[in-house]
Amino acid sequence: MFNVCTVEDKLRVKPSELGKATVEAVTAEIQRTYIDKVLPKLGLVITLFDILHISEGFVFPSDGGVHFDTKFRLVVFKPFVGQVLLGQLKSCNNKGLKVDLGFFDDLFVPEHNFPAEYWFHSQDGLWVWKYEGNDMYLDLKESIRVRVMEVRFNPVPTEVERQGDESDTIPRGTEGNPFTPMEVIASVNDDDIPGLGLTSWWEGVEEEALGQDAVKAEAE
Repeated sequence: MFNVCTVEDKLRVKPSELGKATVEAVTAEIQRTYIDKVLPKLGLVITLFDILHISEGFVFPSDGGVHFDTKFRLVVFKPFVGQVLLGQLKSCNNKGLKVDLGFFDDLFVPEHNFPAEYWFHSQDGLWVWKYEGNDMYLDLKESIRVRVMEVRFNPVPTEVERQGDESDTIPRGTEGNPFTPMEVIASVNDDDIPGLGLTSWWEGVEEEALGQDAVKAEAE
C-alpha cells in the first residue's frame, strides 16, 4: 500500500528562504511541491522519506532565487489490486459507495461490484444488504472493508473539457465534477475474501473464528 520512490528534480528556493540552512530550505520546498500531490503512475505523496543529494546552488539572471539539482525519496500511497483496505463509509448514491481512508477519499465502490443481495433504498438514501430475510443497512460513517480492483490515474482535463459541450451535464474539472488525479475502484463482492462490507457485520463471526482457533490450539 505504501511505497518508497526516488525522484530527481530541479528545485527553486525563494529569496525569502535563503536565510535558512540549505537542507532546511530544500526540505521545505520539497514538502510544498510534493506532499498531498499525486504523481502519475506512482501514487499519492504522503511524506518525504529522505534526501539523497543536493547540488551546489546556481542562480539565473534576473532571478533572485537559488536553484538546486536534488535527488530524494518519497513515501507514496498506491494500493495493489486485490489488497483489502479498511475505511469509513463517507457517502453513497444509487451508483455506489464512497469510502474515506482518512488521508485519501477518492475510493469508490460501484454498484456492479456489490453482491446481488444489495439494493438501494431510495427513500433512506442508503444501500441495504438483504441477508437471511433481514435488511442490513450500510450506514454512513461506519467502518467498512473493501477489496481493491483497480487504481486509475486520470489526465488533467483540458480547457475544452472544463468548458464542456452539449453532451456534458457537468463538465470535468469544475466544482460540480471536480478533477480526481487518482481513483481507487474497489469491491465488496468477493466470496474468496470473507469479511468485506461493514466490519460490524462480521464481529461475531471473527470472535467465533478466534474461539475455534483457540480450541484447536489447546487440543494440539
